[in-house]
Amino acid sequence: MAKKKQEQVKLIKATSSDLNDIYAMGYDIWGEGVPYFDYIEECKGSVKYQSGTWYVLKVKNENVSSCIIYQLSHNVVGIGSLATKKDKRGSGFGSLLINKILSENIGKTYFLWCDIDPIFYKKIGFALVDSKIQPYEDSYLMYYPKNASIDNKQLPTYF
Repeated sequence: MAKKKQEQVKLIKATSSDLNDIYAMGYDIWGEGVPYFDYIEECKGSVKYQSGTWYVLKVKNENVSSCIIYQLSHNVVGIGSLATKKDKRGSGFGSLLINKILSENIGKTYFLWCDIDPIFYKKIGFALVDSKIQPYEDSYLMYYPKNASIDNKQLPTYF
């Protein structure tokens, strides 16, 4: 049965037809009282969102989780805007998406900004950048793999 389930789960580069689904996944978290249509339009016009590559985890051909990948420098990748459909949260799809991204070997070192409990990403294998050099109080910079050589002078800014 596990093999059949695995065959129904795919990581794909998002196409333009996936974008409304992707943007909608984060509306309840990032919409901040903005009307839904306005939020979607803001996402469509976002320079930040246009500068990366969106990936989608499809389950039985349904977009269930997404994130954006930024090529920060040679072999250094940023992962951002991880979101899962509200009715699919808590089912492991976000973790599965991140693990599939890591298995694609897009880079050697990965960074992300964590706005939730860092335990979620620690379970996947990410580590927190030293607290002395964390630039924000409400978001944690994390990296993968844990044994990566991190140059504190070249940490990425928020993406």
